[in-house]
Amino acid sequence: MEAAAQDDIACIERLVAGTIYDAGDDDVNEVAKEAYLRFFSTNALYPTTFPSVHRFETEIIDWAAGLLHGPAATGSVTSGGSESILMAVKSARDRARVRHPEITEPEMVVPVSAHPAFWKAAHYFGLHAVKTPLCPGTHLLDLDAYLDAVTDNTVLMVGSAPSLTLGMVDPIPQMAPVAAERDINFHVDSCVGGYFLPFAERLGYQFPTFDFRVPGVSTISADLHKFGYAAKGASTLLSRDEEIFSNQVFCFGAPERTDDWYVTPSMTGSRPGAVIAAAWAVMTYLGEDGYLRVVGDTMKHIRAFQAGINAVEGLRVMGEPAMTVFGYTSETLDMFAIADGLEECGWRVSRDTWPVPAIRFMQSLGHAPYFERYLDDLRVVAEQVRSGELVGRGGSANYT
Repeated sequence: MEAAAQDDIACIERLVAGTIYDAGDDDVNEVAKEAYLRFFSTNALYPTTFPSVHRFETEIIDWAAGLLHGPAATGSVTSGGSESILMAVKSARDRARVRHPEITEPEMVVPVSAHPAFWKAAHYFGLHAVKTPLCPGTHLLDLDAYLDAVTDNTVLMVGSAPSLTLGMVDPIPQMAPVAAERDINFHVDSCVGGYFLPFAERLGYQFPTFDFRVPGVSTISADLHKFGYAAKGASTLLSRDEEIFSNQVFCFGAPERTDDWYVTPSMTGSRPGAVIAAAWAVMTYLGEDGYLRVVGDTMKHIRAFQAGINAVEGLRVMGEPAMTVFGYTSETLDMFAIADGLEECGWRVSRDTWPVPAIRFMQSLGHAPYFERYLDDLRVVAEQVRSGELVGRGGSANYT
């Protein structure tokens, strides 16, 4: 227990990217822990045996559907973003088998900035992932190249809100309608942004519309254990309607059976009820006002943090990140030398090599108290690299 607590503290204080999502309020963690322990032995595979867990999941999905503007949307809780993406790809493939039986070599069109789980899903489910580029310099999606990649074999188109390392929202309103015209699925990977961007939008921040308001959006993944601040691992996969959702579900046995038979909406059979209960408890505890407060405070701090990085000579934040996911790079300074110097100062640095050498972040409100100290060290390290006092040891991406 002591070691686990120390690891948690170090992750936050050292600005570890993408592992700890802290709402800046110890009460939120306590609410999640209490709910988790109360439902420790429950299993969402058996909805009539554990009706409370079934109700919690239903209410989570209903809340998420409202948040993402899907009046008829339905879905399920999964174990994390990768499983949500896997099920979205499986759903698109199976739906195309019914609606487009002439397609024998199914493809999906995926921006190079998308999450690696799409390539994992292609490997698992027998699809060919067609990778499309970004525009040089801006790192925005090359929309023309993306649309040109759509062929008669395409069964799924993919966009991100936001993308994994750059934090930018793809132009979903220009992408998804093409899927609607072709009667195929369009998936929005909003694992990072699904429980953050809707509140940022209400607060006046601007980025492309990405949810079910866009015609053609079929499915959306959104992680509860990221900026929903729930216990790991919990994500949601939402489908626009029941017809689309039906392609996600696996049912074994006689269809007339209505008891606890083997009906699963995701890759796993047993699904920990404790995770669902913890997510429901946090969602209920924070409510929309709580999420608005946390998102507002987070954006205020992250914008100041990004401005501080941009103010260091030779450094720049890449692209136009919509939220707290971003990377920074340089045309004149050795980024891995900067990474080495920051590590010498005690920071845990996430190095990246794509699309250029960079240092990346995925931070939450709990990290904010340490931003100024990081900037102080960054200014010193950048000057040491600029003067030649500090020379990097080299290295490659370090995905935390």
